[in-house]
Order: sequence, then structure tokens, then C-alpha cells
Amino acid sequence: MKKKSLATLLGIFVLVFFVIFISVTQILAVPLWWIFGFMKSLSTVELPKLLVKVSPEAPLNIGEKITVTVTNSSSQLPVEDAEISITKDGIHATVYTDSRGQALFEYFGEVTVITAQKTGIESSYPIAIPKTPDIWVRNAFVAIGGAVVGGLVSGFSTHVLQQRKEKTRGTVIRKRKK
Repeated sequence: MKKKSLATLLGIFVLVFFVIFISVTQILAVPLWWIFGFMKSLSTVELPKLLVKVSPEAPLNIGEKITVTVTNSSSQLPVEDAEISITKDGIHATVYTDSRGQALFEYFGEVTVITAQKTGIESSYPIAIPKTPDIWVRNAFVAIGGAVVGGLVSGFSTHVLQQRKEKTRGTVIRKRKK
């Protein structure tokens, strides 16, 4: 009986995990590279990567000047002539970095996506501006984690109480007379 209930509990846990994983990656559109960014490639040969920094990270006005700085991940030096692609709702622009690894463009508006690429160097991950503050992302994951743990504890305690109820149902408790 215990093996069956443990298997059922494990099955429920796996189902809940996959529902949350699909929700986070597909519905909330959190990219897999962000979730699994801590994992390293098994290959021994890695190309240097383009690192992109955007300033300001959260522009306030359309038309505001945005500075994009591109550096090489291995040498930390600026990358000249890197192609910066800027996209917002089908509007697309391309600018190139100067000798300082910087490019300027005017902010298109809410959720503008920036990527950098150059031949011989691995492209950067897409960056969305305005950038969501990290604390918001952390708080969202803490809330999801808390909900999962609370659901599992609640389900497990209900299961344990149900098992106790079934065990005591067959026994008759009699009071002693004094």
C-alpha cells in the first residue's frame, strides 16, 4: 500500500513540475537559456561571446538616446563594427559600433529587443529594454516556488490524514467505565 501511495505522490510531483515548467517557459516566455544559463557547454572549444550593455536600462521617453556598448567576453575589449539589431513590433533598425565598441540609437518605445553579432564571435543573447528589474523576476520565482511547496505540503498532509482516517475507521474505541 505504501509503495502505491509513494508512486502516486511522485507522479503528482512530476506532473506539477512539468506544468510549472511549461507555464514558465511557454506562457511567461522565459527563455531556456535564461533558466539553464548556469550550465556550461561540454565542448572544449568555445568562441568568445559578445557582451552587451545598454544605458539607460529603463528609458522613459520615446526618442531618448540609448547607448549600446559591446565588448568581447574573453578579452573584455570593445568590439568595433559589431552589428546591433534593434526590433520593436516589426520595426527594425541596424547600427554599427564605433572604435570604442559603442553605438547610439533612439528608443523606439516599450519592449525594444537588441542583439549584437559579429563574424568570428558568438552573438549576444537578446536584451529587452526597458529591462525588468531582477527583483521582480526573483519575486516571481519565489512566489511560484512557494506555491509549489505549499501545494505539495498540502497534498501530502491530506494524503497522510486520509491514511490515518482509513486506519482508525476499522477500530472501535470504547470508553472505560469508572
